[in-house]
Amino acid sequence: MTDTDTSTDALARGTQRHAVEAAIWGMAAVNFQLMREVMTSGKTNEFVYWSQLLDWQNQTLTPNPDLIYYMAFFDTHDGPVVVEIPGESDGQALNGSICSLWQVPLEDVGHFGVDQGRGGKYLILPPEWDEPVPNGYIALPCETYSSYALLRSVLGEHTQEALDKGLELCRRIRVYPLASAGNPPETHARDLQGKVVDATIPYDLRFYELLHRALQDEPLLARDRPFAEMLSSIGIRHGEPFQPSPELTAILEEAVVEAHAWVKAEYEQNFDPFFAGTQWFFPGRTDFTDSQRDGFDAHPEGYPYLNRGVIYHMAFIGIRYLGIGQFYLVDLRDSDGEFFSSNNRYRMRVPANVPVSQFWSVTMYDAGTHAFIRGNTKYSVSSQTPGLVTNDDGTVDVYFAPHAAPGEEANTIETGDSERFELMFRFYGVGTEVMTKEWALTDATRVDH
Repeated sequence: MTDTDTSTDALARGTQRHAVEAAIWGMAAVNFQLMREVMTSGKTNEFVYWSQLLDWQNQTLTPNPDLIYYMAFFDTHDGPVVVEIPGESDGQALNGSICSLWQVPLEDVGHFGVDQGRGGKYLILPPEWDEPVPNGYIALPCETYSSYALLRSVLGEHTQEALDKGLELCRRIRVYPLASAGNPPETHARDLQGKVVDATIPYDLRFYELLHRALQDEPLLARDRPFAEMLSSIGIRHGEPFQPSPELTAILEEAVVEAHAWVKAEYEQNFDPFFAGTQWFFPGRTDFTDSQRDGFDAHPEGYPYLNRGVIYHMAFIGIRYLGIGQFYLVDLRDSDGEFFSSNNRYRMRVPANVPVSQFWSVTMYDAGTHAFIRGNTKYSVSSQTPGLVTNDDGTVDVYFAPHAAPGEEANTIETGDSERFELMFRFYGVGTEVMTKEWALTDATRVDH
């Protein structure tokens, strides 16, 4: 091998390392950009929603099948945008958050947000906005021009009447430019029910194409300046098309597979149990959750983009105050520490008196995609599941199996067309006993009957 060959190989390895690092760093932006493109077809300041509880055609990352989703993507290049949240009515509540392109929560809204269920006018401000904020608005300074909201209508029960009331509440949400506040235009909303919305992250060249598009009209944040040269070395530059050569394309394709392998391994192996002695964990470390709550610039001692990459390869949206309105735990393994296999049968006993003021649920996802298992018709068991069987002591047995046993249909989620599955337990209206761990989940145990 000549010196020239050695130098060329070293440059290629360096480019691949840059590409791996850029993929992990850019995961949250790619996650955002993919949802924006598949849901909106380029439209902004418009809501999309699902008029029924979510089914497998919603292929977003770990969505909640037990409530109504309303989402909108905003653009403040032409000035601030108003998001008008209605007050609660008829026992229906909204839980939601508004986030930047980097999925940093600007604020939580609704029942557990700033308006506390009374409703309010949230004003998303573009970067470096220095004009006075009019009276009557809740100002949300945003470090990016692009942002989005996920608003959930929490149902009091699983009935069509409750769903209709939830939709009525959501239809009162409005979005419009501040410049039109004197005579706001009608808020447009499109129903995506029955349409396949695939926002599972592609680990091929499309990943870098999405990253390029996400960054084009956005400022380079001060904390991200060290990544500018990495991005440039893989062909991602402001104001220039992304046109990698065949040689660079091959490097990028290999790099994004390596990045995916790293976040997957970190997700599967490197988180401590939330409840001692169990397999349940929360995939966010304290430095990351603190930065999400306070803003990354408020914690200059570190930049936990690695943990951010892990989280946003399997989920979306940022919640500013975790453990109040919502809290989530993930489980990948049974009580013996073995990954869940879709060929086996498992039982999980939910302890009595789950500390929630709204509801609890456990949802199954395909471990390969972190989305609903395609073709399934049931995705979760919750405290609101019709016909749920509760034991005499108040505990609830939930089963995960290829097929439900007779009499256990309400308490069973079938594994369907999957090889491995993962679980997410949701607490809505979180009681203090969860966060203090005075109350704890138990593991799912493999059973033969």
